[in-house]
Amino acid sequence: MVILCHSASATESDPEAVALLQKSESLMRSKATEVTYQVDIVRPDWKRTLEFLSHDDYENNRFRMEILSPRKTRGTVFLKVDDKLSMYLPKLRRQIAISPAMMHDAWMGSDFNNQDLLEADSLISDYTHLIARREGKGPEAIITIESFPNESATVSWHMLVQRIRGDGMPLEIRYICKDKVPGRRLLFEAPKEMDGRIIPTRLVMEPLKKQGKHTTITIKSVKFNANFNPDLFEPMKKKKPQAATK
Repeated sequence: MVILCHSASATESDPEAVALLQKSESLMRSKATEVTYQVDIVRPDWKRTLEFLSHDDYENNRFRMEILSPRKTRGTVFLKVDDKLSMYLPKLRRQIAISPAMMHDAWMGSDFNNQDLLEADSLISDYTHLIARREGKGPEAIITIESFPNESATVSWHMLVQRIRGDGMPLEIRYICKDKVPGRRLLFEAPKEMDGRIIPTRLVMEPLKKQGKHTTITIKSVKFNANFNPDLFEPMKKKKPQAATK
């Protein structure tokens, strides 16, 4: 379980730290991004694989993610519009809002949670960022940024420690609990060229207090600056039963 943290920022963000975070974000996202992922959830006694398709409408703060497999969950859709998250269940033909009480539930049994879907757009704006360490120079330099929640922000972690290369390539995020102990870390691995950009194609989330558990997200395909059908982000409506044919 993740404890909500409220923290007053002691100072303003370092402009260089913010610029580097924005550079990293622009590497991984565009105004409209379509991505196909494979998710492998590993536990000491079982493993589960899912595939999903996501549409990220960055300019309008909207995000849609549809499960493609396995068959049992195919067609399940997660929809984020501004700060609201909902889920469409195809078997029930219902769209339900994900309440604040459910935000820290594990997403699809993985090491990510529902809150991660909401916080993806606020990792820069909801925190104060300071450069803590610099190793090397130029594009290959490794810069460590410490991020603290703003006074008005209600976020999941007491502190983030982010390692980013000078060219914007993300390397690692450590999520620090209120007791200042790292709760989990996200590793960015396997950089490859996809749709004209060199990006990490494997993301590994590891809970640091639970051995033998991790979740790996592998990018199978990506389209930057894609064209979306606006209807993708409309609430899913229950279909009316079709009239019987004679």
